[in-house]
Amino acid sequence: MSKLQIWKQRFFYGATDMAGNLIWQIVGLYLLFYYTTVMGISPAFVGTLFLVVRCIDAFDGVVYGFLIDHTHSKYGKSRPYFLWFGIPLGILTVLLFFNPSFGGNKAVQLTWIAIIYTLFSLVYSGANTPITAILPSLTSDPDERTNLASARMVMTNIGTAVIGAVSLPMVAFLGGKNAQRGWTIWAAMIGVAIMILFFGAFANLKEKPIVESANEDETIKGHLSVWESLKGAAKNKPWVLLSLSFILLQTFWVIRMQTAVYYLTYVYRRTDMIGLFNGLVIVAVIGNLSVPFLSKIMRHKYVMVVAMITFAIGEAIMPIGLLHKNLFFLFAGNIIATIAMGAAFSIAFVMIADTVEYARTELRIDEPGILSSVPMVGAKLGMGFGGFLAGWILSWGGFSAAAKIQGAKAVTAISTSFIWLPVILALGIVVILHFYTLDENKVAALKAEEEKTDLEHEEA
Repeated sequence: MSKLQIWKQRFFYGATDMAGNLIWQIVGLYLLFYYTTVMGISPAFVGTLFLVVRCIDAFDGVVYGFLIDHTHSKYGKSRPYFLWFGIPLGILTVLLFFNPSFGGNKAVQLTWIAIIYTLFSLVYSGANTPITAILPSLTSDPDERTNLASARMVMTNIGTAVIGAVSLPMVAFLGGKNAQRGWTIWAAMIGVAIMILFFGAFANLKEKPIVESANEDETIKGHLSVWESLKGAAKNKPWVLLSLSFILLQTFWVIRMQTAVYYLTYVYRRTDMIGLFNGLVIVAVIGNLSVPFLSKIMRHKYVMVVAMITFAIGEAIMPIGLLHKNLFFLFAGNIIATIAMGAAFSIAFVMIADTVEYARTELRIDEPGILSSVPMVGAKLGMGFGGFLAGWILSWGGFSAAAKIQGAKAVTAISTSFIWLPVILALGIVVILHFYTLDENKVAALKAEEEKTDLEHEEA
């Protein structure tokens, strides 16, 4: 593959997650805020909605993974899903922020919101599960997989930075005094971008067929039933531990995203800094780009451990600024935490690919779709648990959208959601990874030996 083709593949692979994260970030950063302040819906209802929908679709990523494993088309296993689900996802992006009054009938409006949010969640999984599932079939080179995962997260964070930095100004510009109209127009623009990016990925990414082992005594099992796939996944201890870690990772990140605007508005009382604060997610690119280097000097699990500890330190720095009435600590802590999260998400996707190869080389099971559903299951459970906790903690604190200044209990609730709960969960991941024993270098060596044996058989 030429250098031009390599970079083209990296760009369009990154485009898939940029597309998915345009809507993921606007939902994570602003949907709770939009529902509670623009639509006037109680945070308890929104938090409950987020949790109920997660109970409905939490494991749809596993279903999509199973479908991917059993998909056979001229376009490959994963690639067609970018087309089948990318366009509906763009349409649902608009509908999430298009909420008619229905003649003032609140019950009908809440039903509409619940239906659209549920459909969005189901379609989001269909568009995003193949992003991780396709990685092992794009290249067998572990270093290039790391580069692809880093490229993915670089483009993701560029899109995330745009959403964080310009959403509120764009809503104000497009809607004027009508915030709801501004959100609808802005969502329509994002929806079009999502459809273009997913179609570009479908048109330009190519899957490479996986070569079956030439050793008849160690035939790799594929095309498994759902039960067989789940049993095989359960035997994959590194995958189980990584799944738990990813759920915690997504949970605390969703909580942090959804309460950032509250933290800036009601704790620091600097609404003028919301765009800049959220836009600084672009520094996560530094963490993304550090992963190929870090993964050469330490095992993947230690890259994640370092990232989690660094994130916790960054989070703990931010409240210091309240004592000194200094924004330096707020932004310094945010930058440190965001860089750490850039590294964490990049290495997480590499580790998932590691567990896929581990299943093939050690367990002799080929189920990339099921195993690669980890991000989707983690994202859904994280969105559910995170949204539920954020909404109900705000309710516990007595948060009132009508109050310009919140009471002490509400401020404590916001700080707990934004700072301290994420710190606790991040350190929980460090504990879990203590038991993660997969050695990616050993897996890569076994893979190389297998490919060498296959080549020798072909030449013979």
